[in-house]
Amino acid sequence: MTGRSDRTVPHTVHTHLGADALTILTRHWPALYAHDRQAPPFQSPGWLGGTARLLPATATPMVLAAMTAASRIIAALALARYRNRGRIRVEPLSTRPATHTHLIGPHAERDAVAEAFALHLLLLQETGADVMLPGLRADTAFGRAVQAICPDSLTTQASPPAALALPFSFEALAPSQQRAHARRCRHWTQLATTHTITYRRSHHQRALRAGLKVLTALHQAGQARPRGPGTAVPWHRVVPAIGAAGAFVADLHIDATPVAAQLCLTRGHACYSVEQVTHPGYRHVAPGHALLRHLLDDLTQEGFHTLHPGCGPAASAAPGPPIRLAA
Repeated sequence: MTGRSDRTVPHTVHTHLGADALTILTRHWPALYAHDRQAPPFQSPGWLGGTARLLPATATPMVLAAMTAASRIIAALALARYRNRGRIRVEPLSTRPATHTHLIGPHAERDAVAEAFALHLLLLQETGADVMLPGLRADTAFGRAVQAICPDSLTTQASPPAALALPFSFEALAPSQQRAHARRCRHWTQLATTHTITYRRSHHQRALRAGLKVLTALHQAGQARPRGPGTAVPWHRVVPAIGAAGAFVADLHIDATPVAAQLCLTRGHACYSVEQVTHPGYRHVAPGHALLRHLLDDLTQEGFHTLHPGCGPAASAAPGPPIRLAA
């Protein structure tokens, strides 16, 4: 999308912290999100509100808001400010591994507005804060503004991987990937002759909560291995508030054992993967790949147009203890 130059809109970027930031997320964010059809579901009020509740005591929710003279918010950026041993770190208000930087609002794609936010963040950086913007898309007005104004000052990490268009054609893969795909398909076809393979995707709130339990159980199965930051997120404290209309868990079972689960958010005809977790004891049969194949077919049949695969790798580890689901 091409940014729109509009320097005639008077606005000032204000910083809101703590309770003030939460007020904006509660009162103003629903309208901003509804207006911005390009915003991913990681910018939904439910997701950001749940994420804010997970912040540690050393962190404070922070919202930068571009406001007109009439106090109307025309663009906003949800952030979190972390304080550790005298250092301040500013990054998107989100939850690893689903970290996205997105300027939201009716004027978010106007060049003048995007540049004002980039300058504001540059000022934060120059006053001693470490500003990190992972998942910032380069094809947005804000992404271009950051690249133009402060390419060497703000820390930007890799943008999200390209979306997969549905229906997905495995024939479009590289020859080596096609061979690996065919080999895995044969393994699962053979496996199905002696075991019951079950794929499920939640469609209502009760099934969503059950799927989150499977996701948690798979995480626990891999706890023997050192875990990276944010890999064991308490999704049950974030996702239920979004509801089954905006989130689902897809899982795959071999007989009675869950071997892979994937949490996704949806908006319109687009699906966004948050996290995929696989059973460490079944790594040799690539359960994540099998689950993804089922999910791609399922989403296509449901009328979805794209699947955004996300940035986090599947959490797998050395063989661990048997899984026990909580009642």
